[in-house]
Amino acid sequence: MAAATGSFAQSTVTLYGVADLGYNTIKLTDGTDTVKQSGLNSIASGSRIGFKGTEDLGGGLKANFLMEYSIQPDEATTSMANRQSYVGLEGAFGSVNLGRQYTLHHGVQGGADLIGNVTAAGWIGGMDSRVRQSNAITYKSPVFNGFSASAQVGFGETAQLNGSAKENEQTSFGLNYANGPLALAYAFEKVKNTSVLARDLAGTAFDLAAVAGADSWKANALSVSYDFGVAKVAYLNNSTKADDTTFNAKFAANNFAVSVPVGAFTAMATIGNGKIKVDGVDDTKLSAYQFGLTYALSKRTTAYSYIGQTKFKDVTVTPNDTIKYSTTAVGVRHTF
Repeated sequence: MAAATGSFAQSTVTLYGVADLGYNTIKLTDGTDTVKQSGLNSIASGSRIGFKGTEDLGGGLKANFLMEYSIQPDEATTSMANRQSYVGLEGAFGSVNLGRQYTLHHGVQGGADLIGNVTAAGWIGGMDSRVRQSNAITYKSPVFNGFSASAQVGFGETAQLNGSAKENEQTSFGLNYANGPLALAYAFEKVKNTSVLARDLAGTAFDLAAVAGADSWKANALSVSYDFGVAKVAYLNNSTKADDTTFNAKFAANNFAVSVPVGAFTAMATIGNGKIKVDGVDDTKLSAYQFGLTYALSKRTTAYSYIGQTKFKDVTVTPNDTIKYSTTAVGVRHTF
């Protein structure tokens, strides 16, 4: 994706980015009220600009850095929000990076999302994802016969008063195996005093009796994928438990994905189902689907179209209340 690369002594710095805009329609309904919205947005992936580089330190040791910021190309003004920013070392021991980085849990989920984490309804495999961790140290081991391991520690960012708990203090580890067309991945994540919502996992305009936070957040993700050449298939199981002094909530989901390339076209689909329990009692059932079609206009430019829907059925009342979250999108994505 590099457009400009410069060499200084034994250093290499690369400018890269993504410009993505599509026309997107959103419809939310709970059987009583309906909300509709449409407009331009980054759909296939977040628009961004970044710089990354390496320096050869000799003896097989390298220094690396990355600074990446999100942009909104459809607006008059833009906020350069920090997506990732880290600096680190890599060598025969593996790599160690320090800064704001993707969580290991999100990495496992993204590997099974063959549509590609689009901004559209229908993928519940990432609903419990924290995506990025600030103040993080991440270690990734070398690959041994297809196996590798990783670990991440995220330090809380708030000051402690009289021994109070830090917010979003995280520890996690991951295991990976990749051999030819087969890939397996697992990650576990534990977060203390997190502000992640425990029940409003939909991220929609309709509130699902959200809880403001949790003293303890534990998440697991397990994925497997296989590339047959004519098609690639993937499976993801994700589960999360959130606890505080007054409640405990559990979320679990199974997700299936397929991607089929045909010349310059790629057709993709995902389906998923899940359940939310509160204090051991069934609270909400979820079902979802996504369909996508992309066309490679060049190596860097892709036209796309997506449609998806997620249903949330509140099983605590009779008859069950159902929220439907539907989106459609068409657009263009360019990388540089």
